[in-house]
Amino acid sequence: MRRFLSGAGPFYALAGLAMCMYLVLYRTNLFDLNAIVQDATGSSWFPAFMFVCVLLESVFPYFGYFPGTALILMSVALNPKAADLSVFMVAWLAIIAGAVLSYGQARFFRPFLQRVASKAALSRCESLFDAYGPYARVALFVHPNACAMYFTALGLLGRNLTRELAHLSVGAAVSVSVLFVIVTRLVSSVGPTDDGQLQVMLAAGLVAIGTLVGLYAAWRPAPAD
Repeated sequence: MRRFLSGAGPFYALAGLAMCMYLVLYRTNLFDLNAIVQDATGSSWFPAFMFVCVLLESVFPYFGYFPGTALILMSVALNPKAADLSVFMVAWLAIIAGAVLSYGQARFFRPFLQRVASKAALSRCESLFDAYGPYARVALFVHPNACAMYFTALGLLGRNLTRELAHLSVGAAVSVSVLFVIVTRLVSSVGPTDDGQLQVMLAAGLVAIGTLVGLYAAWRPAPAD
C-alpha cells in the first residue's frame, strides 16, 4: 500500500486541488470565468494572457494550483478559432519556463535543505529518485503542476537540468496537444458556456493516471539493496 500511495499520491493531491479550485471558481460568485475567457479570446493580448496563466500554474510551489490548463480548455471550448498555433506555442513555452524556474528556485533552497535534513533522509530521497526517477518523467506528459514538481525534485537533489530539457520539451508539447485534442474532439460539445465540467474531467483524468502509476509502483519488483 505504501508503494502504491508513493506513486499515486502526487496525482491524487493534484486532483484534490483541482476539485478545490472547481468549488471556488464554479460554486461561488467570486469570478465569472466564462466572461473573463470570452473577453480574453477576443483580444490581441490573448497569447500573452495564456502564457501568464500557464506559467503561474507551472511554477511550484508558490501558486499552488492555478487553473491555467482549465483556461486553455475553456478558451478552446468557448472559442475554437482562438486556439491557433500561437496559443499552442505560448502554452508550450510557459510550461518549459515554469519548470526551469521551479528547478532554479529549488537549487537556491538546496543549501537550506542540506542544513535541516539529515544525511540519512537525503540519502533515502536520492535512492528513491534513482529507483523511480525515470518513471516520474511521465509527469512531463501529464500536467504542468506535476512537471513543476518533478523539476523541483531535480533541483532539490542537485540533479543535472540540461539532460532533462529534451524530455521537458517533448512532454510539454504532448501535454498541450492532448489538451487541445480532448477539447476540440470531445469537450467542445458542452456549448457556449462552461459550468466546471472541464475542471472535473481534468481531476478525473489525474485520478485515473495516478491509479495506474500507483499500481505500477506497487507491482514493480523492489530494487535490490
